[in-house]
Order: sequence, then C-alpha cells, then structure tokens
Amino acid sequence: MIDFNFRSDEDFKELSSSDLLFLKDTSCCGSGNLRPRSFASLQLRALSAVRALKDNPCAHFLLLSISDLADPFFACRDLIKACGGRIVCLNSLSKREFKSLLADKCKPGEIFMISADRLLSSQKRMNFLSSVMEDDLKMIICGNAQDLADVMLLCPRFRNALHADYVVEYAYSPVLLGEITAYLRDLKLCKDLSAEALEILAWRGARLAEDRALMLLDERELIQLLGEASAMTEKDEVDARVLLKAMGAADFRQNYIAQAMMREHRDRRILMETSGSRIGQINGLSVIETSGSCYEYGEPVRITATIKAGGEGEIADIERKAELAGQIHAKAMMIINGFLTREFGSVLPLPASASLVFEQSYSEIDGDSASLTGLCAVLSAYGDLPLRQDLAVTGAVDQFGNVQPVGGLNQKIEGFFKICSLHGLTGTQGVIIPHSCADALVLRPQIITAIEQGKFHIYAVRHVKGALRLFTGAKWGDPQQEKSVVAKIVDRLEGISNRTEDRPWWHFWG
Repeated sequence: MIDFNFRSDEDFKELSSSDLLFLKDTSCCGSGNLRPRSFASLQLRALSAVRALKDNPCAHFLLLSISDLADPFFACRDLIKACGGRIVCLNSLSKREFKSLLADKCKPGEIFMISADRLLSSQKRMNFLSSVMEDDLKMIICGNAQDLADVMLLCPRFRNALHADYVVEYAYSPVLLGEITAYLRDLKLCKDLSAEALEILAWRGARLAEDRALMLLDERELIQLLGEASAMTEKDEVDARVLLKAMGAADFRQNYIAQAMMREHRDRRILMETSGSRIGQINGLSVIETSGSCYEYGEPVRITATIKAGGEGEIADIERKAELAGQIHAKAMMIINGFLTREFGSVLPLPASASLVFEQSYSEIDGDSASLTGLCAVLSAYGDLPLRQDLAVTGAVDQFGNVQPVGGLNQKIEGFFKICSLHGLTGTQGVIIPHSCADALVLRPQIITAIEQGKFHIYAVRHVKGALRLFTGAKWGDPQQEKSVVAKIVDRLEGISNRTEDRPWWHFWG
C-alpha cells in the first residue's frame, strides 16, 4: 500500500518510480520444479458447492455464477472431476434428446451441466426441469449473474437450489502461476516457464485485475498465450524474452484501431494540447473497448466548458442533449451541479450557467470517470482560471468534491503518455489520479523509466481542491483571500450578477 499523508484537501502526492515497482519474489523458481495445481483446486467456493450437490441426496441443482473469462464446460468438468464425479453436458442436445436423457435420471456420480443462456432459449426446457426438480437428478446451471437471475425469475423454485461463485481473481503469486503452468504442461498444453517469465505473467495478471495485490486469470486466454509462447521456442522452457514476444504478437493483432488513432494525433487531426494553459479547457482520460473484441486502449479527450449569464447555475451537458451519453454520465453531471450549488449557490442561485462538451467525440459515452475533469473545466470557466494543458486528469467526484476511484487507470495513463511522446516530452507533463487508485497502477516499464528520469509525472489527489492546485497553482481559499480560486470565482459571479441587474441583456449584444 502506498502511504498518503494528506494534511488538507488541497494536498497532493507525486508518485515516485519506487512506488510503482513490484517487489521481486525471491521464492519463485521455474515451473519445472513446482508441483502441478489445477484451476479447479483454487475454486474453494465452487468445490464446496459441487461436493454438496454430489453427496447431499436432497440437493438437485447448483446455480454457478461464472465469469465470461472462464469456459463454463471446462470449469464444470474440472470441478466435477476434482470431486470424483463425471460430467454430462446438455448444451448441444436437441429438445427431444434433452428430455430423453433427463427421463433416464442420473447414474451414480453423474452430474448434468447446462449453461443458463442455453436454458433460457427454450421455455419448454425450463418447464421440464421445473417438473423434475424433486427427482433423483443432479445438475449444474452455469452462467453470468444476470442470466442466473433470469432463470430464478422464470422458475422461482430454483431459488432453493445451491448457489456458488466461480472466481477468476487470486492473490498475487508467481509461484501459484508456476504451479498452474506445471499443470498445463502435464496436459501437453504448454512448456515450463522460467522464473522471470512467471513474474512477467503475474505482472500481466495484476494489470488485468487492476490491483497490485491480485491476479486476474483468463483461463482460455492464458492457455492460448502460453501455447503460442511454447511454439515460439525450441527450448524446453519459455523464458522472459519469448513470453514478451508472444504478448507483443497478441497485442499487435488487435491494436489496429489504437494505432490509427495515434496517427490522427500525430497528424494533428485530433486537437490535443500538451503544453501551455487554457481557460475552460482540460485534458480528460478515457478507455476505449474495440467492438468485437475485449481489447482496450487509452484515448485522451479534450473537454471544454463555457459560461453565460442567466439561468440558475445549471450545467448544459451537450452530450446528454445530443443523446450521446448514458445514465451514469448524466448522474455525474448532476453531481457536478450539486457541488457548485453547495459551494457557491447555497444562499442565492448562481447568476450564470455553463455548458460542457467532450470535443471530437462522435459516439455514446458513459460512466462517471470524467466528473472530476468536467468539474475542473467548469470551475476554470467560472473563475477565468487558466488550466495547465500538460496535465490530464481522471476521477469521479461526490457532491462534496471528494475524489473517488475509477477503472482503466493503466490504459488511461499510457494513452496520454503516448500523446505526450508524439508531441515531445517536456518534463512537466503528467496525469492526476484518485489517491485510492494508486495501488491499481501496473504500468509498462517505459513509463516507469520516464517517471524515474523526471520526464513524466503521476499525482494522486483526494479532493478537487488538490487537482485545481496542480492545474492552476492557486489555493482554494475563501472570498477574502486575494488570488484564491474561490475569490476569483466569486468576483466573476458578482460581476456577472451586477451587470445583468443594471442593464438589459441586449446592451451586451456584440
């Protein structure tokens, strides 16, 4: 855990390269010297449920909530095998074969398996299962949480079934990965991995989990990656160089759109400034998931805000008005409005309203990770406060201005770093993140090297006041403190209010 000693809301902490490095696991050795361990042996919750299903004569059904990252059939097969049973998959059976097989009941040690989406596709199957629930039948219905909820909704009797979770996150451990690799090696699916390769694989798992204390293991992707790496070497062991080569090849096959966007930035077709300062303009961070795959990459976005006299301080969210924003984004904009009302409009309505837009964005956006970004842009517009363009920011906020965690930090930071590298690193560029997300950072080595050399910076904040301090260099303060953020905003709002009260609006035309 990274230690933060914030004394006030305006404080921030710059993360050093040592804060981002993993401690080397000296106990790790190559997988050739480790005992094999299956994926099923790690599923303590699911194993307990399968044993209860197999041994308890009163238990007939198990609803297994399983991540999309795991193959349902292979997961159930391994779990049932570990409990001394045999699996019968019903996914590929026709309706007639389905009824015929279930009519014969289960043989000793035999457990049926069907995916929830397959079951939901046929109401007749659902009704038939409901009618035989009290028979000598053992069945696992697996799927994501939503599909299982639909199953229980259509057949309330399944609420009395056993329930369990199939998890894909484990404690960070290269040794554990070595044991899994040894298991896959015994199945002739891959070769042994060296100690350095196992550490890289564990780093990759932590990156997917977005937590330095955990590893996320996609079984199918892991088997595919290790199989490809094993095919690349003639040795009996996959070393770090070969594993990195396989990881790079997998990334190359999917990164066409990400590379195309980099070309747009290189040719300045997408307007993005990484130096200087602007009023009402700020660099936000977003994550794009390409259609048809799970590939994600960071894409910085320019957000601008303007104000106009009149209204009651409401924020005109152009994305929402253009029907290009989701419900969570709409909620985030309302939270921004709540903060502004609390700080500046608790007695009287604000005399000016603002408009906020994601520039050069032509598809639907959602989420609240840009709420800190939008709030800083609006405050800049209200107070005529220039914001540094060599900084980008991400984070959610509440109505009190507290910065809350968001996802996709690694891709977001790396996306902005690439843009800065294209434009030229100045030594002042960096990103602002929520302090609670610091332990989620699992960055690529080139970024850690740039931080170590002072070419790039990562700042952690816990309040919008800390972010504004970094962007403007000014303290939050109060209306009586000259040059404070609050004083500038209040002065400007008072000026707008006085002008609109003394003269009608048409006097300001042109």
